[in-house]
Amino acid sequence: MPEDRVTLPALTRAAEMVPASLNEAERTVDVIWTTGARVARPRLFGDPVEEELSLAPGAVRLERLNSGAPFLAGHGRGLGDVLGVVVEGSARIEDGRGIATIRFSRREEVEPFWRDVRDGVIRNVSVGYRVHRFEVTARRDGPDLYRAVDWEPLEISAVAIGADPGARTRASDDAALCRITRPTSTRTEDDDMPEATPTTPAEGENRTRAATSEARAEAEQVSPPAADEDRIRAEERARAREILALCRRHGIEEDVAERLIAEGATLDVARAAILEALASSDPLGERVVEPTPARARDDRADRAQAEAIASALMHRFDPSRELAPGARDFRGLSLMEIARHVLERGGVSTAGLSRMELAGAALMSRAGMHSTSDFPAILANVAGKTLRAAYERTPRTFTAWARRTAITDFKPVSRVQLSGAPDLQKVLEGGEFQYGTIGEGKEVYALASYGRILAITRQALINDDLDAFTRIPAAFGAAAADLESDIVYAILNQNPAMADGKALFHASHGNLASGSAITETALAEAWRAFGKQTGLEGRLISVLPRWILVPPGTRALEARKQMTATTPASSADVNPYAGRLEIVEEPRLIPASGNDPWFLAADPARVDTVEYAHLEGHEGVFIETRAGFEVDGIEIKARHDFAAKAIDWRGLYKNPGA
Repeated sequence: MPEDRVTLPALTRAAEMVPASLNEAERTVDVIWTTGARVARPRLFGDPVEEELSLAPGAVRLERLNSGAPFLAGHGRGLGDVLGVVVEGSARIEDGRGIATIRFSRREEVEPFWRDVRDGVIRNVSVGYRVHRFEVTARRDGPDLYRAVDWEPLEISAVAIGADPGARTRASDDAALCRITRPTSTRTEDDDMPEATPTTPAEGENRTRAATSEARAEAEQVSPPAADEDRIRAEERARAREILALCRRHGIEEDVAERLIAEGATLDVARAAILEALASSDPLGERVVEPTPARARDDRADRAQAEAIASALMHRFDPSRELAPGARDFRGLSLMEIARHVLERGGVSTAGLSRMELAGAALMSRAGMHSTSDFPAILANVAGKTLRAAYERTPRTFTAWARRTAITDFKPVSRVQLSGAPDLQKVLEGGEFQYGTIGEGKEVYALASYGRILAITRQALINDDLDAFTRIPAAFGAAAADLESDIVYAILNQNPAMADGKALFHASHGNLASGSAITETALAEAWRAFGKQTGLEGRLISVLPRWILVPPGTRALEARKQMTATTPASSADVNPYAGRLEIVEEPRLIPASGNDPWFLAADPARVDTVEYAHLEGHEGVFIETRAGFEVDGIEIKARHDFAAKAIDWRGLYKNPGA
């Protein structure tokens, strides 16, 4: 039976949501992601064909779905497109249908999608899948039948309209080799073909694993294509990838890219077609844009120029910064001159534009029209870089003694206080080993979001107000870092209640001293208090302090004297605590009134103290941009997700001072 190997992109099919299965408490709903039905695919291999998905045992690779495949918004790729996941182990073939359970995220931005699904507004879903092997049946009275006998669902997406059976998705990045088997003699639909049979989830999954292993082993024995075929396929993939990238970059519908790819259009022909589509869309609204093929932009050159412009603007803000390659060309230009250059390079004629019209054209934002090299994106890049730089430069003293972590979402998280292991018991000859237990306590907290919006107007651009893009975002960055310090040190100052109902620093916790200065006697008392701390099972846990936290002023002076080694005249003058503690001097520990307190903290690697957390993948402050609605320009939103919580009192100690 002859066999070909071709590069085939990931495909999509319409799927069905089951509203009656919705579980409000668990935020889950079932979907029927396939019935295997035949569909017409007019552009799959250049000629119309019919495609059928086999649901026979071993035909469907369910591993990806059952390991928690993503549930996306419209087959998107970014982290923000993830609406939830397929519940692990829920994907199965049952009664001739593929069924899976979707769990929605609890992120704030996902809540509108969940409400729309619950209210029946969002009803359509689509499954993205990859075919590893087709069996082809030639037919005299219609298109050939391509039956997928080894295929793999990749993800499930919520979509506005059920996916067209002829649609392709991610035609470049998700392409993979597909084996196409053709019989030596012509077959008809009356020939024997294996039918899907219902199986239990366990049987289906076991058979799937076995068949998948056999298919992969068989694939490995197939001889690789010739070098010429590899080269042709690589060139074809590169052509398709470039055309798709050009369409996405300029906001052109992907069906245009599909048509250009299917027609075999060269890159020059594709660029001309895309530029013609841009011209007909009139992005300025009042005057005709006159792009020409000579203005077709190269991605790498555009990105390099955008970085050069951003570097030049940041150099104006901070002359100590080094200029990136090419930045000298823009160093002496005003914002309006740079805006004109960017528009002209993008194929927009600026002849005759007034300063206000030029500023409006530069800041114009139309859905899908802007790329990373356009002027609003360049300004947002400058704002983001100055914001991040200021955030990272602003001192945060708590990072020395508190423990850092990351949290995946905004749901409350539990942090367990583990006691020490149980005592080892003597085992007599022939005796049995006894089981022990580890006690635990629990502290709960959740991330919170903080943010502000900065508006960049046409007036700021005309006035060459660089502060709008540099100093104000830098102030936002410093404010975000200061916010973290405020939250962490408020825990020490406010002495919040722990899960046991007692304050963090409390006599019952053995970590609160009577007020005194930082003296040798006071430090000895603190060391003894640490030494007496026990785990939940009541056994000593051997925790010692590592940091001393003090406000500036007298307490800082006392700490330095106690921690500094001297040359004593006699043994009575020896400084016993020299070098034993690291000093953290923090202005936020200055009280509004009364005596200056001081604190000791243990190493968080030994015992939990205070834990601070960012959203996973978004450590620090981040920005988002959009076209201005309330203002005539663009808006930059600074967003910061952060939280802190005292986890265990055993690693902290307070002396109220005297």
